[in-house]
Formats: sequence, C-alpha cells, structure tokens
Amino acid sequence: MNKIHPQAQPFYLQGNNDTVLLFIHGITASPSEVYPTARLLHEKAQCSVKGILLPGHGTTLADLSKTRWTDWYKTVDIEITKLKKQYSRIFIAGLSMGGLLSLYAGIRRTDIKGLISINTPIFIKIPAVDILAPIVRLVCRNIPKSNNHWNKELNNQGRFNYNATPIDAFQSMWQLRHKVVEGLNMITVPLLVMQSALDETVRSDSGRFIASRVVNAPVDYLELTLSRHVATMDQEKGLIAGKIAEFIEQTYNM
Repeated sequence: MNKIHPQAQPFYLQGNNDTVLLFIHGITASPSEVYPTARLLHEKAQCSVKGILLPGHGTTLADLSKTRWTDWYKTVDIEITKLKKQYSRIFIAGLSMGGLLSLYAGIRRTDIKGLISINTPIFIKIPAVDILAPIVRLVCRNIPKSNNHWNKELNNQGRFNYNATPIDAFQSMWQLRHKVVEGLNMITVPLLVMQSALDETVRSDSGRFIASRVVNAPVDYLELTLSRHVATMDQEKGLIAGKIAEFIEQTYNM
C-alpha cells in the first residue's frame, strides 16, 4: 500500500449534538475536495462531519486501477456501521461518484436519516463513454484530464486529485451508476439533490432525473446556477452548506 498524500488525508470535525454527516468524495479525488463545504456545514449546523478516503485514492493511479466500486462501497458501509455506535442520526452526502455511493447506501440501508446528492453522474458530457471505454482500454489504461485553469485553481486551493482516470475504475463506477438507477425507487429516506448548471462533466439533467425517480421519499432539489462540477469548492459552497444544514434541521420533524 502506497503512502497517502498529505493533502488527501481523511478529516473529522466533531460537533456537539447527536448528528453526523459522512461526506464522500468523487472518483480520482480525495476528502480535500469536500472539506471546504464540510467546514462551513460544521459551523452552521454544529454537527459532526467526517470525510473518508476511498480505497485506491490519495496514493497512485495504479492503486485506483486495482479497486472497484464494491471496494469503495464496502468502506462506506463499514464507516456507517461505526458511526452508528456514536450517533443516532446519520446523513450521507456525496459529490460526483460520492453521490452514487450515497444513493446506493440509501438503497441498501434503512438506518440513515437523509441523503445528499451533489452532481451525481447519471448522464455525463463525454458521448457514449460507457460504450467506448472497453475500446479505449485496448490503447491505454488511463484517460488524461484537462489541465485547464479551473483544475489548476482547485489544486491551488488544496485539492488532491489524480491527473488521469483509470479506465478500469471508470468502468466499475459506471456499473455502480446502473445499479443506482435501477434502485432509486427503493430509497425511502429524505433526499436532497443539488446540481450545478455549469457542470463541465455531468449533464445538468442528471439531478432532475434522480429527483424524478425517487418516488417513495420526500425530495428537495436545488440548482446551483453559478457552480461547476466540484461545487463544494466553488463560489456557492456556502449556499450548499446552508442548504444541507436546513435539510438536516427539517428531518427532526419527520
């Protein structure tokens, strides 16, 4: 096992009540990308917030290539069980692939008080990527990422993220995506869906799709008009934290 990069470390912000929110990062990234919003939420709601590092992340691309969605979800599932020993109210929030894991936890478990999905990849802007991935894999193992201004800015803010996406890991994430789509109608706990209008990775109709398929639980939807994909580090992170705090408060009456 390779050493975890200093910027990719898990975090735990202890609150002063019986509520905890488990915050899950996206594929190739680390808890650093959700920390700015987590810190604001901790201040607003006074709840505990924990950011975990998923297997294969925070070290090397080779490590991520060896892991699958079942490894990522197992870590989430174990963490929820641990948190149950300390807290009576557990919420799960996820950004991007973390949103898929959050929703899958809601499908599989009944001991969660609420779910938060942020820019979850139901539909993505790369055409037919799930079909093309096996073909691309014959040529290369990793898909390089764009080194644009926004990605550089995120790195300058302290985000640790791989500079490429392993094909094998992406294909596994897409398998999880299909399972989530099939199981959305099984979610029975309150759900907050947030979707960035300026998302450069996930199509903006993804959030509405999730909200429309969750028919057995109350759903709240918020469009983030000024945010890109990593909304938890963008200019509306305060809005996101405030909305989650409001969502947590509302569930006390449910």
